[in-house]
Amino acid sequence: MNTLLKKVGVCASALVLAASSTAIAVSAEDVTVEGNHMKNGNIDVFVNDTNSASKFALSDSQGRHLLYSCTSRFISSVDGNSSHIHFSDCDINGSAKTITMNGQFNNTDITATLRIVGNTVTGNEDTIEITMITKNSDTANHSVGSRIMLDTMLGDNDNAPYRVPGIGEVTTRIQRSGSEIPLSYNTFDSLTNPQIVTAGTFLNGSLKPDIVQFTNYFISEVPVLIPDVDTNASLGDSTVNAIWTERALAPGQSLTCRTYYGLSAMDISSNSELALGANKSAGSFAINEEGTDYENVSIMSFLQNTGLNELSNVEVSLQLPNGVNTSDGVTSKNYSSMASGSGVVQDSWVLTAEPSGSERTVKVIVNAKSDQTGAVEPVELSFNIPAIEGAADIIETEPETEPETDPQTEPATEDNTEATTIPKADDNDKKSETKPVSTTDEATPDSTPDSTPDGKTASANNNGAIQTGATLPVLIVLSVFVIATTALYYFRKKQG
Repeated sequence: MNTLLKKVGVCASALVLAASSTAIAVSAEDVTVEGNHMKNGNIDVFVNDTNSASKFALSDSQGRHLLYSCTSRFISSVDGNSSHIHFSDCDINGSAKTITMNGQFNNTDITATLRIVGNTVTGNEDTIEITMITKNSDTANHSVGSRIMLDTMLGDNDNAPYRVPGIGEVTTRIQRSGSEIPLSYNTFDSLTNPQIVTAGTFLNGSLKPDIVQFTNYFISEVPVLIPDVDTNASLGDSTVNAIWTERALAPGQSLTCRTYYGLSAMDISSNSELALGANKSAGSFAINEEGTDYENVSIMSFLQNTGLNELSNVEVSLQLPNGVNTSDGVTSKNYSSMASGSGVVQDSWVLTAEPSGSERTVKVIVNAKSDQTGAVEPVELSFNIPAIEGAADIIETEPETEPETDPQTEPATEDNTEATTIPKADDNDKKSETKPVSTTDEATPDSTPDSTPDGKTASANNNGAIQTGATLPVLIVLSVFVIATTALYYFRKKQG
């Protein structure tokens, strides 16, 4: 499969889907500091003033906006009184890849840090970690809250729309709280023909915001902790607010708030008139604060009819490895029809992972098909699952491509979770697709194919490997035919 990883670049014609592929690799980018700018080969993060910074911005390596020029900022609330924070000093450290600002407000000390970090999906250092720490520096208790405001602007579009897991396209103002807060979101310069895409991430646990707003800049610019959100109004000048409501802090205690924002990556398959794309909120299932389980990860899948004719019975589905499930148990979604030029259809999935005693690297396969196109080339998303001490090991079942051999000639194994490569029926297509095979007890809804690529029913032998068609009956028929033909030949010869 040709997996295309797009880093703020073209995700276009099915997102417009065509560009050169790049490998996922962890990279440590050199950072340079020029005045109030800190940049590497991917992004440029900067503040409005190195002497008394109060606002910040972000661009890509081509100078295209990811956040509007120095309008994103920090808001603090102490005992019900809120204010923009104007910092008294700013330190830009290229070695630490940080911009650190310090200020005070109503008996609290506030430290804000912008740090260039590795993208949890691509490994490239194209993301900023935004942290705001408010410490009660008084001798009395105070109630403290914080807001991190991101004025999103992608390229020339200051009204940049969003796509949010579980919601879809966001072009009107919304507010979410508690369990409704998404794990991540994407921002686009255009929903129909995106050329620039970014991703934001919210953390779980104690660092999770209490409220998230996808709203308007002019509403957000007001120095209040929780701006009003008119859900009937369009986004306009789009802005994201991550809000931590006030909570009591004893002397010396601190409130730490953190979020991430940077370039986005998308895996894309576009070998068909049904184009398929997918991205993920993180490349790893992070261990929770208690050390007993994992934080969830979200996937967004994208479908688009890039052909000239209507597609019917369109389906997108997930093929999951052992120990990974969707939070609601749903692994496929169907659309009766998809018109040509109807735009991108988005689905979101929340993945959970069972605790594992050993570290694992697993693959989630996103499949799509329609009556007219058949199954299209799938998208594979790789995830790391770290070990949790005391947990049992989980048997691997993620797909692995095996040598192309006759399944009947392979020796039987005790492991009923192996995968086999199924050649495509078309001789002109030299590609093959890998399907996982699970035992009856361990099978997931998408792990065992109902048919082979040519539409014939696939049977299973004793060790669980899929056979492409009924091979044994065909051999029997051929043998009988040869024997009958030979007998007829000798009979006619004898008669002659």
